[in-house]
Amino acid sequence: MKIAAAIILSIALVFIGTQIFSSLKEKRSLSQSFADVENRLQDAQTEEQTLSTEVDYLSDPANLEKELRARFNYTKPGETMIIIVQSSTPASAVSTSTGN
Repeated sequence: MKIAAAIILSIALVFIGTQIFSSLKEKRSLSQSFADVENRLQDAQTEEQTLSTEVDYLSDPANLEKELRARFNYTKPGETMIIIVQSSTPASAVSTSTGN
């Protein structure tokens, strides 16, 4: 009788141990998923704040015109656009000769 009780108790302990291990594994997986979702939420909130700031900036007609001119080379009728191209060689690297 004691052997049967010991066997039943051992089986019950193995079953409970398996369930605990399975639950811990699932908890770890859910914790990782939750952390990933929190990171995505933080990224989305940062992007939302950036876009909100940009919308506020572009709501001002003067800022909108400035951005249109800078990004799309927009000019008003009668204006002439001048594009200044920087030299590919830094000024300090250009040598001057005295012609001796």
